[in-house]
Amino acid sequence: MARLHAVVIGVNSYRDPSIPALRFACRDAQDLSSLLTGSAIGPEVTVHLLLEADATRAKILHAAGVEVPRRLRQDDLVLFYFAGHGSPELVPGQGHLARFLICHDTIRESLLATAIDIEADLARLAARLCARLVLFVVDACFSGYGGGRGITGPVLEEQRRLHRPALRLADLALGSGTVYLSACGDDEVAGEDGLLGHGVFSHYFLLQLGASGQTPTVGLATLYDLVFGQVHAYSGGRQNPTLWGNVKGGSLPRLARS
Repeated sequence: MARLHAVVIGVNSYRDPSIPALRFACRDAQDLSSLLTGSAIGPEVTVHLLLEADATRAKILHAAGVEVPRRLRQDDLVLFYFAGHGSPELVPGQGHLARFLICHDTIRESLLATAIDIEADLARLAARLCARLVLFVVDACFSGYGGGRGITGPVLEEQRRLHRPALRLADLALGSGTVYLSACGDDEVAGEDGLLGHGVFSHYFLLQLGASGQTPTVGLATLYDLVFGQVHAYSGGRQNPTLWGNVKGGSLPRLARS
């Protein structure tokens, strides 16, 4: 029987005082973990929940790149979920834009060494996760604008007035059977909302993933269409989730409460 392996990460606070705190990233991660373990498929789910001080770069990569592959079978599913800050940054001397997930121990002045590089690290993880489906879900943004789940790398911030390279997360080569679901478009802000008590994207992602249905699974395309419509409407069109990858017939189990 196929199992679901989840690495669920939420970071509100950061060691580096220059990185602003978030309000609901940990709650997003905790609620997803509870949804996974409390659903009808709970006995078939393994969750690595990393919150706050446990959500360091080393612990995240160890959980996703070492612990999960040890137990993984080819017919299994892998869910990597991250709620926290994202950051775009220019690679000095190249003009190339890198994108990072900001961990609890990330140093803003040293993103390359202390954050998770989306292009390099997630592709490397995907190569180690020999599963039927690997789904990366990221409630963070990489626009570099303030007011949401994103910060700006120091090099990009310094050069922003003169140079703003285009962001194309869809260019990432993640391999067959791997899908990436992001909270917003390349040049948008992933918002948090006090009325929802969650990140806007995570609220509707959890709502749809936990909804009961006539079938035990929900297709990724269907899930995306539902989440996209609700996030787009709630944000007044300012936030538009994106989905891309290389998979045939990808689906997730519905996580309605048992």
